[in-house]
Amino acid sequence: MPLRITYVVHQFLPKYFTGTEQYVFAVAKAMQQRGHDVEVYCLDPDFAEREPFYEENREVVEGLPVVRFRHWMHLGRDFQRLEYHHPYVGLRFSDYLKARQPDVVHAFHLRHLGANLLSETAALGIPTVVHLMDFWFLCPRVVLMRGDGSLCEGPPDEGYGCIECMVPPLAKRIADDGLEAEVRANMQRPSPSTPGKTPIARASTFAERPRYLRDQWLRASRVVAPSRFLRDIFVRNGYPTERIDVIGYGVDRARLGSLANGRPTRPDGAPLRVGFFGSIAEHKGVDLLVDAVMQVPGDLTLSIFGRTTDFAEFAQPLAERASGDPRIAFREPFPREKLGDALTEIDVLVVPSRWYENTPFVVLEAFAGGVPVIATDLGGTAELIEDGVWSDLFARGDAASLAAKIRAFVDDSSQLARYRNALPPIKTLDANIDEMLALYESLS
Repeated sequence: MPLRITYVVHQFLPKYFTGTEQYVFAVAKAMQQRGHDVEVYCLDPDFAEREPFYEENREVVEGLPVVRFRHWMHLGRDFQRLEYHHPYVGLRFSDYLKARQPDVVHAFHLRHLGANLLSETAALGIPTVVHLMDFWFLCPRVVLMRGDGSLCEGPPDEGYGCIECMVPPLAKRIADDGLEAEVRANMQRPSPSTPGKTPIARASTFAERPRYLRDQWLRASRVVAPSRFLRDIFVRNGYPTERIDVIGYGVDRARLGSLANGRPTRPDGAPLRVGFFGSIAEHKGVDLLVDAVMQVPGDLTLSIFGRTTDFAEFAQPLAERASGDPRIAFREPFPREKLGDALTEIDVLVVPSRWYENTPFVVLEAFAGGVPVIATDLGGTAELIEDGVWSDLFARGDAASLAAKIRAFVDDSSQLARYRNALPPIKTLDANIDEMLALYESLS
């Protein structure tokens, strides 16, 4: 029987097209093609305070109905609180649910919408799935990295340690003025303390965040983690393992174009073509890749597909530094339908992230397209790779280690073919949709 499904996400196509948005689109379209009534409910993260303060529009994105709304990001007295607890959006979402009456709500990301949307679905008795796309429920930075770039294992000191990480001057003032006891008392309240701009209110926003988000998370019917690593890091932070289903992503092979039938023959003696797909941001480690390629002599090229405008303070100086090496090219991101073409242009994909990647879609897509990967030995990425068999891992933040991995491909012309022949089979999107439907049906 056809289901009425609402997918919830913090931003969506066509303006936003990172892995999360593209996966939501792929799942929603596949469900629609199977005859289900599908709609996407999403935020347009427009930070401009322009009239009206809340605006909701209905549109169609490539045949997919979308409800997209925008609100003033500084509508309340505490902008940071609204990032995870937004009562007004909750009221509007409740009205939406009562009008649509979905059979299931599947939330992929709730940043700036508010985890209190899960209270609204629970109050109306609507089965709800939360998909863990990253570490947002644990980390206000999302990426589980501290301000100094070191890795974090979860909210320190039950959340109190997040104050020092996010706003060091505020943490110092709390300590100097002897306000710690009051902030810690707020952390134990059954509901969030009153938002505001006082030091105690601002500090409480960060300190209370982990408990509040966990409480809302528990209102979901089921939770999906795409990797064992992601499940385990949530369990280590006090989330119940029995509530989490590990369901890996599936790849839409139609996006591979001609590569779905195999790669073209690579000419003997051709230069090694290294590629990077994604955000040109510091936590993605693109600078490590540039430094590594500069250390490798020989016949190779590096194509970096991504916008230098999104994180301009990092990306543009990096592009300028790389301009001294003619082998390195910064290129515009490619549209979804050109994935196969982009994979055809590279021999090896590099994922040099400094953060705990969850399960990068780009790695699965590369494998499906016959492209080995060199990646940081972290998180869900490492879970996908048998080091030295079909892809390579290198030490986090170590450009020299990455350079050695790249050089091995340059020096040994047979390695690329060996790795390609050993690549594992990749789950299809259709198989992934079967898993999702089985999960939905188990909730009824």
